[in-house]
Amino acid sequence: MQLNVKRINQMASGGSYVVIYDADVSFSCGAEISVSVAAAEPPNADPQLVEMAREAIMRGAERILAPLQRGAQIRVLRLVIHPTDFKPGWFERFTAWELQQLVGSDNG
Repeated sequence: MQLNVKRINQMASGGSYVVIYDADVSFSCGAEISVSVAAAEPPNADPQLVEMAREAIMRGAERILAPLQRGAQIRVLRLVIHPTDFKPGWFERFTAWELQQLVGSDNG
């Protein structure tokens, strides 16, 4: 399954964020959840920010999948790191929201 997240709010005073990534998601019966990042934009994105985004995506996935005892492999094919409006918490929130939509539609 494809997970395409694109959420931008750059007009909020202090609450601006840019969350953009595209990923392949493979669900599994086991409880293991893994997240890997294949490519980040810009190419010289700070590796620490890339790792913070990866961890936030993992937390968002765990929030939805762990209670269902479902596992997943999430391979982020494109991760955008905005130099000013990067907020890991929003990556976690929107990952959880989008996965909830996928899991809900997957269940019927």
